[in-house]
Amino acid sequence: MAFNRLLLSRRAMQPHRQPTSQNGLHWLERIGLGAITLKLCIELYVGVLFGRAQLDLPALAQALRQAGLSVFPALTLVAAAAGIILGQQAASLLAEINLPGLILVPVIYAVTMELVPLLVGILVAGRAGVALAARQATLVASGQVDGLLVSGLNPIQFTTGPVLPAMLAMSFALAIWGTLVALGATMLWLVVVADVPAYLFNNALRQALTPSDVIEALSKPLIFALVVALIATANGIAAGRDIAGVSRAATDTMIGAVTAILLIDLGFVLAPWS
Repeated sequence: MAFNRLLLSRRAMQPHRQPTSQNGLHWLERIGLGAITLKLCIELYVGVLFGRAQLDLPALAQALRQAGLSVFPALTLVAAAAGIILGQQAASLLAEINLPGLILVPVIYAVTMELVPLLVGILVAGRAGVALAARQATLVASGQVDGLLVSGLNPIQFTTGPVLPAMLAMSFALAIWGTLVALGATMLWLVVVADVPAYLFNNALRQALTPSDVIEALSKPLIFALVVALIATANGIAAGRDIAGVSRAATDTMIGAVTAILLIDLGFVLAPWS
């Protein structure tokens, strides 16, 4: 409630905010706003578990479709194309270097640990993240956020609450599906076109990935989705009253999300356990 009163007072004092490029929140404030978003969402989910709050199920269903089902065809096509490209490159190298383990192991590792998680993160950011930022910014620009505050509804919990679990669930599912499609396309290309025995690919698969690698590969899209949701919410709330703030929020979210995804992936690469 304290957050609601604070946000409502800021709206009252600034009925027509200047564009964020001139009078926007500082990036440290954006980080703080993201932290508040995470706190409020956790409070909402705990309340749902203990029966003290309700989750908007229609909004959750829509978010699941937006975060996953609409991305599914694009991810399938991109993952299959990437698998075929990597299969062709691996076949070209195998034609010159008759060391399947030396070629296939890094290809499998790169697909599972880097390519698919990055694809899932960027696609989810471009679809669900941008949509969340645009919706949040539209509520602010149209004044509907004031109505939510007056009604006692927290605008962050109202918008981000149903979207965040949908983004997490669909990112996890898409990571599994994308990995299967990419590795399957790579194996089919090598077996059918390059005449590489299937058992060599299976042996390389066992050598390339350990259980900890699989856990890391599946956890990356979850972290990406969480960060994207926080970035989208912060940019949407900071969009301002002018309608142009909606497009700025969407653009800033996409740029910030891709940058954050790459930096997080770099952190995984440089981590001591890698």
